Amino acid sequence: MHAMFSRMAIAGKLMTVAGLSIGLLLVLGFSFIIYQSNSVVETLSRDATTAQADSETNALEAELGRVEATARSMTATVATLRQAGARDRGLAMATLKPNIDASPLILGSWVVAEPNGFDGQDAANVGRPGSETGEFMAYWVKNSAGNVVLEPMNGRSEYGRDYYKTPRDSGLPSLIEPYVEEVDGKPVTITSISIPIKADGQVVGVAGVDLALDDISARLGKLKPFGTGKVMLLSNQAMWVAHPDAALRMKPYADPGLDKVKAAIASGETITLDDIEIGGVAVERTIRPVRFKGLNTTWAVVLDVPEATINAPANSLAWQLIVGGILIVGAALAGLFYAARSIIGRPMAELSTAVDRLAKGENLAVPQTDRHDEIGTMARAADVFRQAAADRAAADARAAEEQKLITSAIGDGLAALTDGDLTAEIRTDFPGAYAVLKANFNEAVTGLRRMIGAVMQSAGAIRTGSQEIAQASEDLARRTEANAASLEETSAALAQIDDRLKATAKAATRTVQRADQAISTVSGGRNVADEAVQAMDRVRESAKGIDEVIEGVDKIAFQTRVLAMNAAVEAGRAGEAGRGFAVVADLVSALAMRAEEEAKKARDQLTLTQTDIGTAVEAVQRVDNALASIAEGVGEVHGLLDGMASDNQAQSSAISQISVAVSTMDQSTQQNAAMVEETSAAARNLNSEVNALSEQASQFRIGSEDRGGGHGAGRLAA
Repeated sequence: MHAMFSRMAIAGKLMTVAGLSIGLLLVLGFSFIIYQSNSVVETLSRDATTAQADSETNALEAELGRVEATARSMTATVATLRQAGARDRGLAMATLKPNIDASPLILGSWVVAEPNGFDGQDAANVGRPGSETGEFMAYWVKNSAGNVVLEPMNGRSEYGRDYYKTPRDSGLPSLIEPYVEEVDGKPVTITSISIPIKADGQVVGVAGVDLALDDISARLGKLKPFGTGKVMLLSNQAMWVAHPDAALRMKPYADPGLDKVKAAIASGETITLDDIEIGGVAVERTIRPVRFKGLNTTWAVVLDVPEATINAPANSLAWQLIVGGILIVGAALAGLFYAARSIIGRPMAELSTAVDRLAKGENLAVPQTDRHDEIGTMARAADVFRQAAADRAAADARAAEEQKLITSAIGDGLAALTDGDLTAEIRTDFPGAYAVLKANFNEAVTGLRRMIGAVMQSAGAIRTGSQEIAQASEDLARRTEANAASLEETSAALAQIDDRLKATAKAATRTVQRADQAISTVSGGRNVADEAVQAMDRVRESAKGIDEVIEGVDKIAFQTRVLAMNAAVEAGRAGEAGRGFAVVADLVSALAMRAEEEAKKARDQLTLTQTDIGTAVEAVQRVDNALASIAEGVGEVHGLLDGMASDNQAQSSAISQISVAVSTMDQSTQQNAAMVEETSAAARNLNSEVNALSEQASQFRIGSEDRGGGHGAGRLAA
């Protein structure tokens, strides 16, 4: 931007600055006017919206007030009939029916008495109209044909409905939250004004009227504040009672600002929600609570007006001001353009043309020198520059002659240098200011001549040295290759030894593992032998118990035999009467003797068994001792094999390290050989370069006094 402004003409800069200044002033002024206009329009629009909300609120209050009065009158009539003793259900129902025609909003009128609360005759009235289940419950409703009919109610279940329960529990008139009821076979959104019927300070029933909310929603839906606005209705619990979108009716308020809406309904204060989006459109929403004092509840009328509708007058005024400002700025810029072009633009163009022609070498009079403003000052300054340019042209002509002489002499000297003649020097006399240039040129030629002579001498010495280095490098390369071959063979041999040692170490490790298995097996055998000895000891102890049992049996057999003998003696004494008993005594005696013999055989067999068990125990102990000896020997073998395996692994590790070192030496030797080859090649290349350098230096003519490098070489060395 700065570069573009700097390239503009003075007239353009003046116009730009003046136009921006005027535009800025207009923008500030119009912005203030637009801001004030928007504030006034917004205030007026909000006041108008509030006024319309108040109008709709008053209309709704008046309409529901009439319906409330009807409900109260109907309730008072029913209460009076009961109080006066005229408790005729038919008469009470007849007083309900005419109330439906009191307002187009009334859909039905009803009364629900407490059980036996109206006349105490519920049981006697079962099945009659208005008393289908005995309780007095009458409901007159206007059907779809416009006729008022008596519909049966649902008995005791009606006592749990809100339209009955709320005023029954509170004892106060109530406007019930909207609900859906099926009327004439169709669902209808309704609300109820319920009034409790009291007698002697007690609630004996509830009477009321039902209001069709669809009619209220249709009437509010026809209202269009500012042509594009909407009017809606919320219940005490922030539920949509009337809304242009039928799908949202009987749904909770779900738009922004729910907490503020509930607070407004609770407090009864009108609020405005600014800049909220409803369906993608920014609107200003006014919440105007409607307090039904006699029904102990508050609803709210909601007015939505699009922000674009409210801001339309201010936007129109803003556009008018913008267009007017653009026209004013355009007229001012046109006047400035004409004045700047006449006073500044044309004279500056003439002066600029004259300066351009002077710059091209023309000699002409500078215009506008007679003016007494800034342009005249610039013109007179340009005239001074014109005179100075003429004087400078004369001086330049003189300097050109001197430069021609100097360039000719230096050109001849440089041409001689180009041909390789380093003995050529400038002999021509130069003007005083250029004498130093001549001396410097001649000194440079002398120094170059001496340097070339020294280079030729040094090239010969370098050639001799490079030949010697090349020969030595070739000899070293051959020896290095021989060493590399020997190291490679050594590395291969060490690798074979390493493999053999590793294989031996693996075999020793496997042998150690087998020895461990043998030790485990021997340990298991010893454990089995110990268990066998313990089992035989238990058998020996059992044998001792059996011996004691046999001894007891032997004693019992002896006593039995003694008793048999006594029995035989007694049988002999008894004579013939004891003969049978004597036979039994003989048999018992024979059995006792046989028992003694069997007990003796068992004792003898048990003695042999105990002897065999002792022999077996000794054999098992000898086996255990043998296994212990085997285990000890295997342990010693295990230790020896473990040491051998460790030694083999240590030797393998050492051989591996030696192999790595030899491999490293082999690689280093290979690298040395390669480096020696490179050095030899570099020496040969150096010899070639020195020869080429000598050939190039021999092309210069330096004179016999500098070829040997005596004095000149000394200067270079210094």
